[in-house]
Amino acid sequence: MSEQTQEPGGAAPRRVVVAGAGMAGVQTAAALRERGFTGEVTLIGAEPHQPYDRPPLSKAVLLGTAESSAFEVDFEELGIELRLGCEVTGLRPGDHELDTEAGPVPYDVLVIATGAEPLRLPGAEGVPGVHLLRTLDDAERLRPVLAGRHDIVVVGAGWIGAEFATAAREAGCEVTLVEAEERPLAGVLPAEVAAPMTAWYAQAG
Repeated sequence: MSEQTQEPGGAAPRRVVVAGAGMAGVQTAAALRERGFTGEVTLIGAEPHQPYDRPPLSKAVLLGTAESSAFEVDFEELGIELRLGCEVTGLRPGDHELDTEAGPVPYDVLVIATGAEPLRLPGAEGVPGVHLLRTLDDAERLRPVLAGRHDIVVVGAGWIGAEFATAAREAGCEVTLVEAEERPLAGVLPAEVAAPMTAWYAQAG
C-alpha cells in the first residue's frame, strides 16, 4: 500500500490498524512504512510481550538456547504505534471501529492478522499435565516439563508438533508422537518428502 492508496470512497486512508502482532501483522505494518505510507499505523497484540516470531518457541526457547524471539524492528523509529496486551473483542464495520478490551479503535483500513488457534481436545480443558503450545508464555510453562524428563505425548505431527518432539527428545524425555495422518507433516509436505521422516523419528526414539 502506498500513500496514494485510496478507500472505496476515494479518500486516501489516514489510519491503518493491524490486528495481530505476529509475523504477518509486523511485516504488514513495516511494509506500509517501507512503501511510503505516512498515515497512522497501529499494531494491536493480545499478548503483553514485544512482538516475536513463533517458530523458535517449539525448540530454541523451550530448550533455553534463546530467551525470546522478538522481531528486530524499531517500531518507534518507523512511527508504528504498539498496543500490546490488548485483546480484540469485536468488529463494527459500519462504524469503522475495532472493539478492544481498552475501548474502541477507529480505522480507515483494517488488516486482520490474528493467526490460528490450536485445536483443543475435548475434555482436556484445565486437566493437569495437558498443555498447548502457541505463545511465549506457553513455551515458558513447558520448560520445566522438559527439564523434568517426563514421558510426553505430542498430539499433532505438523511443524510445531514435530519440532517440539525433537526438542523433548533432546531434553531427555520419552516421547510418543500421535498423528491422524499416515505420516508427519502430511499437510505441508508431499509424501515423497514427509514419508521418510517416519523412520527418522523412530531412529530418534
